Amino acid sequence: MLSHEIEDTFDVYGYQRYYKNMKTAIEISGLLDHVDQYTLENFFDTFDFQGYDRLLFDEFRYYFWMYLKIYEQQA
Repeated sequence: MLSHEIEDTFDVYGYQRYYKNMKTAIEISGLLDHVDQYTLENFFDTFDFQGYDRLLFDEFRYYFWMYLKIYEQQA
């Protein structure tokens, strides 16, 4: 997924402040490089981070990997 698509998806779900803090880590890690926008949207539909004061990249990565593993097992 392209960086502007990632940023747009974070914005749509109200997580622009988290993306701003994690942008570099997301890009360097390549975590979302081979993920489509639909998968990221479904992830945000499944996990709600609105109650978090801040979301660290390691937390985001952990939840996203966990989501991908569950998603792969159901497919």
